Amino acid sequence: MKIIDAHMHLGEDILFNTDDSEEALLAAMEKHGIDALILQPGIVARDQRKAHERVARFAADHPGRAFGLACFNPLRDEREYAELARWAVRDLGFKGLKLHPNAFCMAPTHPAAEKVYLMARELGVPVMIHTGTGVPNALPSLCIPAALSHPDVTFVLAHAGGGYYGAEAVVAAQVCPNVYLETSWVPAHHMRDMVRQVGPRRLMFGTDLLPNVGVELAKYRGLDLPEEGLERCFHGTAEAVFGLEAGAGRAQRRDR
Repeated sequence: MKIIDAHMHLGEDILFNTDDSEEALLAAMEKHGIDALILQPGIVARDQRKAHERVARFAADHPGRAFGLACFNPLRDEREYAELARWAVRDLGFKGLKLHPNAFCMAPTHPAAEKVYLMARELGVPVMIHTGTGVPNALPSLCIPAALSHPDVTFVLAHAGGGYYGAEAVVAAQVCPNVYLETSWVPAHHMRDMVRQVGPRRLMFGTDLLPNVGVELAKYRGLDLPEEGLERCFHGTAEAVFGLEAGAGRAQRRDR
């Protein structure tokens, strides 16, 4: 079964003290049977442009196996943020924009966050918003006003509220049909509730950190979903949300 990891990082992250290499990513993909990644740079890097270029090089070196997701602090000047977002999506081919309320000390309702949503609309890409750790800014419920105000933009709630706020993430998805849930760090019993209350078509598999990959796979496989539902969570939802070709990752996996 094809598997797309909808949430992974490459390179240094000063804030979260991580620094994952290309070799480590490829080894994890091989070990766990991951066909493709939605790949972000570190949320806080010494040089954000170089961090994004590194992701773009990895994607170019492994076509169909990695797709970039851009993350820039929207507290920047409006013109500068717009130029960076257009560069990442139009020039580098990235598939979405990221807002990190914890790292940027900014709730999704902050006026500066509007830059992210407006650029996503202009560029025709989804917005992924970190939820869970970092409350109150990272409460899933704070994504609802943006999703309602921008019904033509797709929102992905990263971590779906994490271990404590999964119920809020479910409510956000129930209230807003343009909200999808990426489930890294979510306890298995909360994931079961999400499958029942939101449905596999609105859920996507993600890991966030390399040590999580095997655990996150095991959680989904332990839900005893019918094959159609599992395929949707493992790759179908991500393909639809991020505009990936249905064959992403397949040719490379056959060659292994």
